[in-house]
Amino acid sequence: EEDLHRLQTENMNSKIHTNRERSYLCDICCKMFLTSAQLEIHMRIHTNEKPYHCSECGKGFSTKGPLTVHKRVHSGETPYHCPDCGWSFKRKTNLDNHLVLHSGIKPFVCGICGKACARKEYLTVHMRTHNGERPYKCALCDKAFTQSHCLKTHMKSHQAPGSAT
Repeated sequence: EEDLHRLQTENMNSKIHTNRERSYLCDICCKMFLTSAQLEIHMRIHTNEKPYHCSECGKGFSTKGPLTVHKRVHSGETPYHCPDCGWSFKRKTNLDNHLVLHSGIKPFVCGICGKACARKEYLTVHMRTHNGERPYKCALCDKAFTQSHCLKTHMKSHQAPGSAT
């Protein structure tokens, strides 16, 4: 019990210390920052200022990081590689999401049948087998699908033979 009290006190002291250090306040949303530079960058959210522009397409960004990632759209660069299967990705977060598939961890479980999924999106699609939801509807006929790629495949059936896709 003494250890718990000590940890709680340390945690409270840490929060007080951290808040004292964060002395730069955004007047619009009341978020606090350690430096004036961080506050200045944050303010771009409110002003929609985008000082960094892509030399290929002109798209603007509020910071350099997203511009660097965006440039990979034009260059095709995929610097993040999966050590298990060799797939590569433009963003580290995409690689991290992919690595979950190799881990075998499936934390998202269907409450109806118990099927376990590695990603929340997979469980969402699976749930459509139980609830009958078919959100992807063909504009040319009355068919509807559980997944967008199924609708895309179906749309090819409406094309004239020999026409371009």
